[in-house]
Order: sequence, then structure tokens, then C-alpha cells
Amino acid sequence: MADSTPSVRVRWLLTFPIALVLILLNAFWVIRAERVGQGPYFSTISLFANALFLLSLVLLFNWPLRRFAPKLALSQAEILQIYAMVAVGGALAGQDMCSALLPMLAHPYQMGNATNNWLERFGPYLPKAVMVGDTPAEKEALKLFYQGHSTLYTPEHLAAWKTPVLLWTGFVAVLFWTMLCLSVLMRQGWQDRERLPFPVIELPLQLTEQKKETIWNNKLFWVGFGLVASVEILNGLASLYPQLPKINLQHTDVDGTGIFATSPFNAAGFTCYSFYPFAVGLGYLLPLDLLFSCWFFYLFWKAQLILSRLMAWDVTPDFPFVREQAFGGYIAILVFLLWNGRSYFGQMWKSIWKEKTDLDDSQEALSYRQALIGFLLGFVALVAFFAWMGLSPLVSFAAFFLYIALALAVGRIRAELGPPVHDLHFSGPDHILTRSFGTPAFSGQDLTILNFFYWFNRAYRSHPMPFAVEGLKAAKDVKLSQRTMFVGLVLAGAFGAFFAFWAYLHLAYDFGASGKMRGGTGFSGEAYNRLNGWITQPQPPNWVANGAMGVGFLFCALLMIARIKFPWWPFHPIGYAISGSWSMNLVWMPLLFAWIIKGLILRYGGVRLYRQAMPFFLGLILGQCLVGSFWHLVGWALDIQPYSFWGG
Repeated sequence: MADSTPSVRVRWLLTFPIALVLILLNAFWVIRAERVGQGPYFSTISLFANALFLLSLVLLFNWPLRRFAPKLALSQAEILQIYAMVAVGGALAGQDMCSALLPMLAHPYQMGNATNNWLERFGPYLPKAVMVGDTPAEKEALKLFYQGHSTLYTPEHLAAWKTPVLLWTGFVAVLFWTMLCLSVLMRQGWQDRERLPFPVIELPLQLTEQKKETIWNNKLFWVGFGLVASVEILNGLASLYPQLPKINLQHTDVDGTGIFATSPFNAAGFTCYSFYPFAVGLGYLLPLDLLFSCWFFYLFWKAQLILSRLMAWDVTPDFPFVREQAFGGYIAILVFLLWNGRSYFGQMWKSIWKEKTDLDDSQEALSYRQALIGFLLGFVALVAFFAWMGLSPLVSFAAFFLYIALALAVGRIRAELGPPVHDLHFSGPDHILTRSFGTPAFSGQDLTILNFFYWFNRAYRSHPMPFAVEGLKAAKDVKLSQRTMFVGLVLAGAFGAFFAFWAYLHLAYDFGASGKMRGGTGFSGEAYNRLNGWITQPQPPNWVANGAMGVGFLFCALLMIARIKFPWWPFHPIGYAISGSWSMNLVWMPLLFAWIIKGLILRYGGVRLYRQAMPFFLGLILGQCLVGSFWHLVGWALDIQPYSFWGG
């Protein structure tokens, strides 16, 4: 049953404008850090450090108001509303979302030449209405977009980008709307029935509490905070004054050195060790079996690569198809969550058709009928948008069906276990469809438009779906109206996309998309080089890759069954699914440390000591995130390369 407790009053006329201003500033900050600087890469971890920094600023300004003008002070619900909206805006501004799109809209017109023959080969298929560079005026606007030392704010530049930016803003807003409606449908099942823990929002919830005794009064919290903050202050000073000592907490590459320089061990690829305190802190919140599985399966994937080289199996390109195995694991997770929730979905279906049921949607942001209609309308609009661009309706439907399936799996993973990373690089619908059916199964037109899935499917590090479900969870925990949170998140999705596009264009015309802006041509170059390969070197269905997806699905399913049958089973299927992608390289060792520490605490101190020690580990997270964010602002202000605490 839904919680019938009255919702707290929220002054949305105050909170929404504050949130939108912070989303604007945050979009500029994220893109400045990730695309102009060399980190920190705020959007590549589950808990955004810059969002925590802005949350802490809001709390700092709110503190004197609570003491001296309590009627003006923001409540916990209002602060969390702001935080949730800022987090959504940050996700959309991240390098795996909106900032990856704009260079794709210009790249073939800027980089196409007589040598690569791009414009002759696939230029006729390009959707010119959503791109920039087809007309002489647009070509002129692109020169300074790539060169920099100019400004966005000229009539010619604004005219070139106006229509594409507005069209793609609408697309992103509908994309997020669709995931929000899906989140409404999932909310009661995940939060009230299964009572999933949502570990990623644990720290924001505790930081915003307004009781007499909060985490801010806890000595262990300040010990953890002070320990990491001191080290990061020293490291930041050392980046300014190299003669000072430095305590390296970042990742250090070991591939290409020592034993990793010789065959078969060099097949392991990028490998590193690290000690990120914030990752240790996040790891402390995760279940022991997931912690164990993350580092175990990370080594398991590396062992597969080494064994493949040793046995000469890697003569087959991409063998052992780690990405495809992981994709199969994600699909297995999705199938099991749908199967386990079949009773809930059955009751929801009855509720949609107004039949008598135990399910009450009166406290939801939308009734289940409204949410389902909203989801279906959003899905149809997404399919229609790409069909309008030139993609066959059937291919468009299949691609968005896969995208929504993966979105649901990513949202569930974050809600249930909250791992610090879940990137699933190069495993989106564009990759899976062309691998599964072969490129000759698609026309040149379809391949060209399908290539536009690359910008929001290259990796899922800042996937918007988890932030939707976490925002609704935060609202539930502080008795904020679900509808108020929903409206705020809708605004964050629409304005967040527009602000992200604006920030990227502003910075590109200043620094140059192929100048100081890192990745200005990188991600888009990956996409169009791939498209060129699809057309010039057609590949048949890759049955070995398809088999790897099946192996991943079956192996993950067996892990789930074993976990249900045997309480002692140490291998978590989600650990298998998320550990084969790039970002786990950076955090496998901190998660190993967290597994050891948490295991010892639970064994010798029990749950009581675990709870008593939690503030220390939350302090580790906040200490590194706040000081790391501060040093980036210092570097920005001094116009130097700032110290980057996270190299994601």
C-alpha cells in the first residue's frame, strides 16, 4: 500500500529557481572540467562530487538562516529537491551524454575531405535538419567552433546552432520524460515492496537531516573527513608547488611495465592500482558479496583475456567478447527483475484498468494509467524522431526497445546495490544490432542514422535513469510529494539539456572544439570512423559475439539461481555484469579494500559496529569530493591545469 502520510510543504517557487540556476552553473562546471581540463571527471561515477559540493554550499548558506531566520530557511525536503534536480542536470551535461552530441553534428562536414570521401559516401544520408555545416554560412560558423578564440554570441553562430540545439533539447527532454514515467511505474515495487536500499543517496540524505543529532555532530565522520581532506589539500598544494611532497591516491598504470609488458600478460590491456578514499567509502555501503564479486570478476575478465592470448584464441577479433558477455549479463538481470516482479506488475495492470487491487497509486507522481500512457507516448516520440531523421521505423523501434531495456537494468542495479561505476562501454543498441545481424542487413541510410545512437550509448556512466529513481526515493524518505519531485525532475531534464548544449558551445567558441577542448573530435571521430567501416567493410552477423551474449546471459542467470538457492553463495551476478568495462579498472582495488574492512568489522563487531563506523566512511566520501572539487575551482580561477582527484 502507498504511504498515506501527508506530504511536507515545499516552496517550489523558491526551490525550482534555485535549482535551475545551480543546474546552469553546474553544466558549465562539468563541461569545463571534463572537456577543457583534464578532470576531475565528475560525471563518470555514481555519486557526483560537484553535486555534493553544491549541496554543501546550500547547506552552508542555510545554516545561519536556520538559526536566525528559521521561516526563511530551506527544509530537508526542499534541499533534496534542489540536489536531485542538480544531479539530473549534471548527468545530462556529462561526457557520456549531451557534451558528446554537438561535435557529432558537425564532424563529417568539418572532417570530411577528398581523402576519406565521407560526404560522398554517407553525406546524402545525413539528417541535415539536426546537423550543422551543410550550408556555406554554417561552414563558416564551424571554423571558429573548432578553432576557438571567438564567441558564440554572434548572429551567424547563433543562427547556425539554433535549430539543431532546440530539436535535440526536445529529444533529450522526451528521453528523460520516458525514463521518469518508467521510474514512476517501478517506484512502489522497488521502494515499498522490495525495500531496495538505494545506497548512492545515503550520504545526501544524512547530510541534509535537520534533527538535533546528525552526521555533522559525529566525531568519526569528522575523523574520516579530516583524514582525506588533509591528504587532498597537500596533493593540491603539491600540484601548485612541485617541491612539496604528494601522497598519490590516484590510479597508476601497470600495463606495459614488468610482467604486463610480455605476452600473454600484455593481453590484459589497461590495468592499474589505486586508492580512492571516496570509492572505499562508497564500497562500505555495498553488500559484501557485491564487493567481492566486483574485484573477483574484474580479475576474472583479465584472466579471460590472458588465457585467450595464451591459447591463441584472440586471433578472432575482440575474443573473448567481454562487452558482449557483460551485455548478456545486463539482459539477464532485467529478465529476473521482471520475473520477480510479476505479481507487482499484475496488480499494476489491474490498477491501470481500474480493477480492485492492493496497489494504491494515489500518492504517486502520476497514476499508473497516466504513467503508462506517458511512457508509451514518450517511447513513440523517440522512435518517430529517429524515423523522421531517416531510420527505418522497425530499426528505430528495436534500437529504443534495447535502450529502454538497458535503462531499466541500470536503474535497478543502482537502486539495489549502488556500485560506484556501471559504464558498459560500447554495448548500446547501435553496437548490438550491427553485431547481431551484420551490417549488410541495414541500408546505408539506416547505418548512418543508427550511428547517432553513439553519443548517448557510448557508455552509461552518467545514465539519467538512476537519477530519476533516486530522486523519487529521496522524496519518499523525506515525505516530499512525489508529484513535486516529478515536476522538478522534468524541469531539470529539459533545462539541463539546454544548459549543457549552451555551455559546450560557449566553451567551444572560446577554446576550440579541436583546440583546448579535449574530446572535441575524439568521440565523434570514433563514431564516424565506425560508420565509415560499416559501409566500406560490411561485416556479416558475428555469431561468436552472439554466442558470447548468450554465454553472459546464462552465466549471470546461473549466478542468480545459485544466489537464491545457497545463502552462502559469494558471487553476485551484478558484479559479473559491471566488472568487465573500463571504469572498474580504477576502482577494483578500493572495492577490494572496502571488502576486507567491512568483512572484518562485521565478523568481529557485528551489525552494531558496522553502523557505528559508517559515519567515518561517509566522511571519506565527502572529504575527497569537497576538497577535490575545490581544487578544480582554484585551478579554474588561476587559469592553470588544476589538481584532479579522479581520473575516470
